[in-house]
Amino acid sequence: MFEHIQTLLRERAVRRKIRTNKVASSPLAGKLLDESGESLIPSHAVKGERRYRYYVSRNLIAGTADPAKRGWRVPAPELERTLAAAVCQILSDLPSLAAAAQAIGLAENRLPAIFKVAEASGHRLQSEVDAAAALAALIDRVELKEFGMDVSLKLPIPAAEAQNRAIPSEVAITRLIPVQVRRRGVEMRLIIESDGAPARGTDQPLLKVVTRARRWSDRLSSGRARSVAEIALREGITARYVRRLLGLAFLAPEMVEAIAGGHQPPDLTAEALSQRINLPLDWTAQMEALDLR
Repeated sequence: MFEHIQTLLRERAVRRKIRTNKVASSPLAGKLLDESGESLIPSHAVKGERRYRYYVSRNLIAGTADPAKRGWRVPAPELERTLAAAVCQILSDLPSLAAAAQAIGLAENRLPAIFKVAEASGHRLQSEVDAAAALAALIDRVELKEFGMDVSLKLPIPAAEAQNRAIPSEVAITRLIPVQVRRRGVEMRLIIESDGAPARGTDQPLLKVVTRARRWSDRLSSGRARSVAEIALREGITARYVRRLLGLAFLAPEMVEAIAGGHQPPDLTAEALSQRINLPLDWTAQMEALDLR
């Protein structure tokens, strides 16, 4: 029995997760600059059990921000996905790769090897396991601007192709990626309108407030909850917050579908929807008020 219990304890023991290295967790660390030349530093915020990663301008973290320079605070996963998609698009442009390789003296018959490296790098960027390491290896520098991102890459030349010491060991590529910047308070979002742009994900906080509002409304209408105060007590929140969100239970179906699919306007956040927007009850008027028509 003792041996049996020891076996069960070993099988059910909590295994500590292996910590990933800093490159994997923040592949763009030391590579990001804002318009003023200030570096963006990896940062994070914790809410409950969730950890949110950001890249933040150094002067904002130091608390010495110049009022004339607002700085950047960009969600790290969104920026990394955006850059990975942009780099994949750059690496798939074979004529441009060929021109960059020949500009440093690489012979034309060596181009297939460069194309092979570019293809392999593109596959790594699309892999959930290798994407962070591939991004860290390829990105040399990114300068964020209000109208776009200046991206500088370094694509390694295979050792057999770089036997001539006069030829660099890397092909340098620089591109301007057009973006639109939308501010959400101090946070910024990057909106890329192109075929190579990554699909926008669902805004989980926004979807959560809509889901809670519909659940609470259903409880009240079905009699499973007798009052707003009872819901607030059960959820561990204030009755005022419950009342503020309840109106979201009557959103237009098309609006709910847009939110669930991540197709709502970038400025439509959970805070904006629950606090700042006085929505009409008419569904058509709602869609017009939120620019979803």
